[in-house]
Amino acid sequence: MDHIRGAGQPSANYIAKARTAREALNDRDALAASRQALEMLSEKTWRWLGSHDLGVLNLMLAGVGAEPGLRNLCEALVKKLRDSPTFNHANKEPLLTSYGRILGIPVNNLVWTYLNKGTHEEADRDDFDAEHVESVVQTLEELDRLDLRAGR
Repeated sequence: MDHIRGAGQPSANYIAKARTAREALNDRDALAASRQALEMLSEKTWRWLGSHDLGVLNLMLAGVGAEPGLRNLCEALVKKLRDSPTFNHANKEPLLTSYGRILGIPVNNLVWTYLNKGTHEEADRDDFDAEHVESVVQTLEELDRLDLRAGR
């Protein structure tokens, strides 16, 4: 597995990799890097919510010891933001908009198959919706620009 660790923001490295792959019309690699970036940004968002006393999420798990699916985590983050009407912060609407755009891609779309499970699952399929892939990469670029440091 390819792990990029830089001195700066690791999520930014994955996003740059996704953008480069997208520009080369390699949607499979763009989604692989997007998955890693979305995982990191979602964990960062979760930590940020925790720093505002909103870190308790309800997540569905597939079984004992299972990790939550990436889509489930994104849905739980959106639900926490929506269910916190007294929480007012400059990042709230941009987060809701960004996650809403990603979650707006149908769960059965091949893009989500790749984002949820990783690219090794369906090696023979390349019939991605290019607009969805571009939307994911653009949205990750927007999410990465938000200041999600604890307490901010």
